[in-house]
Amino acid sequence: MATYRTRFGDTYHMDEWPAEHVRWIEKAYLWYCHNIDYEHFVQRILGPSSPVLDKRRNGPQPTRTPLYEVATDLQFRLGVKQGLFEKDWEGEVDPVWPELKAE
Repeated sequence: MATYRTRFGDTYHMDEWPAEHVRWIEKAYLWYCHNIDYEHFVQRILGPSSPVLDKRRNGPQPTRTPLYEVATDLQFRLGVKQGLFEKDWEGEVDPVWPELKAE
């Protein structure tokens, strides 16, 4: 099972997500791995071309979705990695990325 664990231990089973969300969060993870500028990363994950805050796809409260939780977890980890925030959890800064099944 492809499970993402946030910095505070919440788990999200990504193989239960819509394929579009999985593809998108994989892109976000690559941006994270390439250590792109924090503000550019935030623009990409929360901007108008992102599915994260799309109410049509994610319901009336898009900030209550697994996609939002994983995207913003990556966002905060990147901020820590770039020295913008203090690390406030146990464990590594970089997440353990789940192995996803090829479609």
